[in-house]
Amino acid sequence: MKKSISPIALFFSCISLIACVSALKDIFKEDAAATITQNQIKTALVVASEQQNKQTSSLQSKTTENKESVGKNLDNNKNTKKGANQQPKEGTVKKIVSGDLMCYVTLVDNKGIQHNVGASFEICDEKKFLNKKVRVTYTVESVNDCQSAEPCGKTRKQLIITKMEVVNESLKKDSYTLSNGKWKITISDRNSWNGVNGTGNVSYKGCDPNGKCVSLTGGKIVCRHGICRTVWKDGNYTYILEQPITENGNADCNLTVRKDRTEILRVTGLKFISSNI
Repeated sequence: MKKSISPIALFFSCISLIACVSALKDIFKEDAAATITQNQIKTALVVASEQQNKQTSSLQSKTTENKESVGKNLDNNKNTKKGANQQPKEGTVKKIVSGDLMCYVTLVDNKGIQHNVGASFEICDEKKFLNKKVRVTYTVESVNDCQSAEPCGKTRKQLIITKMEVVNESLKKDSYTLSNGKWKITISDRNSWNGVNGTGNVSYKGCDPNGKCVSLTGGKIVCRHGICRTVWKDGNYTYILEQPITENGNADCNLTVRKDRTEILRVTGLKFISSNI
């Protein structure tokens, strides 16, 4: 005989089943919430890591930029120091501007290269120098390192032009003429020699008894064994002017001209007849 299930038992069984299902739902909800929370934490960690990486990358980039900037400044300083020795000693003045801190001169050298050079205020004389060929002297001077002409207590060392001479006038002051009654030779720009053998930019103009003249530039001076020689090259011709070293510097000079290694001319007894030194 089958036992019948009591309605009351069935009722309680259903309630228990509903409670279990509800509990399972709560568990699923908790698991889902936990999963969402974990995912949020992971996402937050990823975002924080990305932000940290961006900040690190930005810092590295700034550091690199700073290093590059410092490197460029150092390179610029090196170039400035190198350039200081490469500033033109001669050139044509194309522009003169009087600034707050110094004078600024635009020089075009003999090769056509333009140079913008600082200078002392005494140089800022357009009437005297503009569009003229000049010879310049540089000196390292202390100049204001300020934003304006107003003194700020800061200075820096800079190579600037402190002396400027118009070349033609300088040549007139630095020239002399030799003659033996037949030949006449004019030497100019001897002061371009700085005392070191093999240097100088001496000019030569020699005229023979028939009035035929030759002009040369770029003469180099060498002094040895009591004799100073000024040498000019003109193709395969070499011109050599020799003068013994004496106390008064007025010893007679000799001129030798060679073609390759063969002597083709020798002029002796050249005496000083005029001097503008």
